[in-house]
Amino acid sequence: MAHEVGAQEKITYGRNDRFSGGPVGGGRFWVDDDGRSVAKLGGPAEWRRTGMIDVRIGDTFTVGGQTWKVTEIVDAESPDAYLITTRVS
Repeated sequence: MAHEVGAQEKITYGRNDRFSGGPVGGGRFWVDDDGRSVAKLGGPAEWRRTGMIDVRIGDTFTVGGQTWKVTEIVDAESPDAYLITTRVS
């Protein structure tokens, strides 16, 4: 799915098929030694060379030619963890 700049998407454990070039899914969420929430994302074919990626609030990633910024990671240490991304370009 193509998104307009400013669109938001939620990523949970498992798959989110709404990303152009996706799916993108959360493989793990945790809090690092510095107290920052972290998520491990994977899924898109274009990431297969590097595998899953770790992201924190403020990080960006590109999938399907669209760049997304991680704006929030919620309940990183719970089974209900998720993150919110905003398309920036």
